[in-house]
Amino acid sequence: MRPDVLLTAEHKYLSQFGAGNPTILVVEDSDDTRHVLSLELQHRGCRVLTAADGCEAVETALSMRPDLILMDLNLPRLDGLAATEQIRGHSEMDGVPIIAVTAFDTYGIREAALEAGCQDYLLKPLDLDALERALRGVHPAFDFARDESAGSSHGTE
Repeated sequence: MRPDVLLTAEHKYLSQFGAGNPTILVVEDSDDTRHVLSLELQHRGCRVLTAADGCEAVETALSMRPDLILMDLNLPRLDGLAATEQIRGHSEMDGVPIIAVTAFDTYGIREAALEAGCQDYLLKPLDLDALERALRGVHPAFDFARDESAGSSHGTE
């Protein structure tokens, strides 16, 4: 299955990623959350790929090689931890940061995400400022130039 590919050229992204726009794979089973998060990342100048389940995430990550992956942990077909482990099983994906995103804040989930190969862990509903801090934390080049006149958005679920 071919992933949805959302592109933007309206906002310049200040980074070290080739043409200047990093590609982020958003793995999220909620259509609404996936859409809102994709739009927010596009607003910040990113190219966005999406996947709605863990199997599609692995397939998309290996075929498209994004610069970063936002991985929901509670996914159909293959959960986010198993998808992360499968992605990490491919040496060409070693340098690709994966940030776990989940609504569950139970004991051991953060540790399991880090052990599976995630570099960071964010809780839903997502605070977009926290997301930006997490992106900069895994790669300092994630420094967004925003068009402030476009308005601001708030968190996603």
